[in-house]
Amino acid sequence: MPTRAAWSGSRLGPALAERFFTANAATGKLTMLVQWDAGYRMSVLERHLYDEHLYILSGTFVDERRACRPGTYILCQAGSEHQCSTPDGCTFLEIVPGQPPS
Repeated sequence: MPTRAAWSGSRLGPALAERFFTANAATGKLTMLVQWDAGYRMSVLERHLYDEHLYILSGTFVDERRACRPGTYILCQAGSEHQCSTPDGCTFLEIVPGQPPS
């Protein structure tokens, strides 16, 4: 039977919530749902240490290159940077495969 993860406040600010399914600080592996309130904007430029896969479930996810609607898949490659926002709120699945332990 799958474990049901609870929504929690985010380390990135009060306008969002996260629901973690997996998280391993040693490898960077992460799977979670993220929910942003309307008008949310990241306060800093985010630099990716690992590839990050996003799948937009609802609302509009905006970065410097595009505005993405539900059903959009985004690959943020390791080393890339962005500062994201949402005009109307959004929910997305975030998967970071991380690195195998050495």
